[in-house]
Amino acid sequence: MIKKDMYSMQVEQLSELNKQLMALQVAFSQQPYQDTQTRVKLLKTLQQALVAHQDELVAAARSDFNGRTEFDSVFGDIIPTVNALKYMCGHLKGWMKPQKRSAGMMLWPSKASVHYVPKGVVGVISPWNYPIQLALLPVATALAAGNRVMLKLSEFTPQVNQVIKKMFVGLCEHCVIVEGDHHVANAFSQLKFDHLFFTGATEIGKKVMASAAQNLVPVTLELGGKSPVIIADDADLKHAAKAILFGKLLNCGQICVAPDYVVVTKPQFEGLIKELKAQYTLNYPNKEHDEKISSIINSRQFARLNELLVDAKSKGATIWPSLPSQDAPQRMGLHLVINPSSSMQVMQSEIFGPILPIMVVDNVDEAIQYVELHERPLATYLFSDDTSLINKVSKTLRTGTLAINETVLQVTAEDIPFGGVGHSGMGQYHAKEGFIQLSHAKSILHSNKKTRLRTHLMLKQSKVLTYLVKKLMLK
Repeated sequence: MIKKDMYSMQVEQLSELNKQLMALQVAFSQQPYQDTQTRVKLLKTLQQALVAHQDELVAAARSDFNGRTEFDSVFGDIIPTVNALKYMCGHLKGWMKPQKRSAGMMLWPSKASVHYVPKGVVGVISPWNYPIQLALLPVATALAAGNRVMLKLSEFTPQVNQVIKKMFVGLCEHCVIVEGDHHVANAFSQLKFDHLFFTGATEIGKKVMASAAQNLVPVTLELGGKSPVIIADDADLKHAAKAILFGKLLNCGQICVAPDYVVVTKPQFEGLIKELKAQYTLNYPNKEHDEKISSIINSRQFARLNELLVDAKSKGATIWPSLPSQDAPQRMGLHLVINPSSSMQVMQSEIFGPILPIMVVDNVDEAIQYVELHERPLATYLFSDDTSLINKVSKTLRTGTLAINETVLQVTAEDIPFGGVGHSGMGQYHAKEGFIQLSHAKSILHSNKKTRLRTHLMLKQSKVLTYLVKKLMLK
């Protein structure tokens, strides 16, 4: 009986979602190509709504996380989104211009071009960790490309969701907001979108892609993985420690590009640990209760992180400081896991919290090899001023993004794309690449009256034409 009720509920959910999708499809068919002015107006409307509701969003995120800092909401969610919206508005006219291409000698005097046209209706599934930025930026990118959008918000941030719904009141003809648990998300991923954009965990991403494949819906997957930090022999350890702490404790480590683990050369090992401890103690004197550290989103995630530490300790790793208190089940500060082994859970999956494994290697080449032998990361962080090493890593290391002597900040640069590779995702957004990703590059060959003789000769399979083409092209 329970299974039957569950099946009936899923069918009902899918039916309702299909109705919403069909309404957007009809609206798109009535206006399949919006001009630059219309698209910019939509983006500016969203930007103004975001600025107007900023205080509500900060308060809502604080409530959803049971304690999220204003810094994490403003600098991690709101400002990057506003900056990206401004950037899109300033560059959209140029992005929309058709690109002239060469038709080639054989097709002369025909003209070739590429027009970036809307795909139709784009589905967006957003996560809980950055519930503002990671919902609004994919939507804004889809709107910039001239699409209509269905946005599935995370069920773990209900207060933020209510504010976002208010923000979209003036955009309801262009974007439909969907709420619900994983059953709704599953039904959502089965819809016949023209493109599906998912941000979240790798294992969920695989399921989303499998569902989309049933309808041959193209996907963009913004996933995560284990983003490494490589500390070279010449690294400035004090700066590296500060940068690592910033990236690891931003949003309490609940960010897809957070430094996941550190690989440090033997000469730098003890010094790095000393600096990390010193900088953490100095900058976060109240540890997990410090006002600069956000909470873990919920008790389930806290328990998962605590299990990682218990497992690592039981298998011989040194944990600093001691295991977190259970008195505050959503508060957790930095925890170093020193000398972890591959058998530990902390080294097998994305951590997504303020736990930092530190492993030592003989030299930087061994560190690079370790990263290369594992799944492709979404981000890699290299601390070095050695030009030859920087060039080597830049050209050869397979990673979604690379930051040198920084952590996390590469995501905020408006003019460069963001996306993973392999295990950490597929497709990109941000900058022009996002516009291209959610557009269809329509190839157009334009022939006029001057080309009709060519068509006539090709239809006749003219020997003269064949002779001339062979003489000109088969050299």
